[in-house]
Amino acid sequence: MILLVEDDAISRMDFAQKLRAFDYKVMEAADGAEAIELLEKHSSSIELVITDMVLPKVHGFNLVMNIQARWPQVPVIMLSAYLSKERGEAIIGHSIDVLEKPVRPSALIAVVQRHLPHSHS
Repeated sequence: MILLVEDDAISRMDFAQKLRAFDYKVMEAADGAEAIELLEKHSSSIELVITDMVLPKVHGFNLVMNIQARWPQVPVIMLSAYLSKERGEAIIGHSIDVLEKPVRPSALIAVVQRHLPHSHS
């Protein structure tokens, strides 16, 4: 299961649709606080988190730090219009993938498939 965290409803729906087209199960959250609640309830089934950097309630950086502290086995992909891959790695470290927005669907799917090599239908 992928937890997709994106405050823009249209982007969230678009990313979720593209992931589901590859047979991934997707759970959606509109902000960082909702993402943490879903992780607390479903941590055993969440295999990957895809999050925007700028989020209401709990910022994407704080969400990532929370995930790394509480669920270190869960990989994270951060999406950002403001942060390059290099800058993201410099700030957060090499433990997460950073994709610059606008994200090409093929680039997102390629990174997801690196973490979850086979689809989960």
